Amino acid sequence: MRCEACGSAATTEIVFAAGDGLLAVPKVQCKKLFYKYSKLSAYACTDCGAVFRIRLEQPEKFKPFVDYSGGVQ
Repeated sequence: MRCEACGSAATTEIVFAAGDGLLAVPKVQCKKLFYKYSKLSAYACTDCGAVFRIRLEQPEKFKPFVDYSGGVQ
């Protein structure tokens, strides 16, 4: 995988960690006791430090919170 910022091939796949992992939580769930969550993964460039292609590992968990009307929550 080449870096999207500088084009270097010196990249590595990473996961975000904070305790049991940095988690993405839908904003509407922030005040609830049990969160729907997904761990995050990405790639990092060891030459320029760019972090790119951040992805949810389980995006399907967020489907119930999609606002198809186009409104911002």
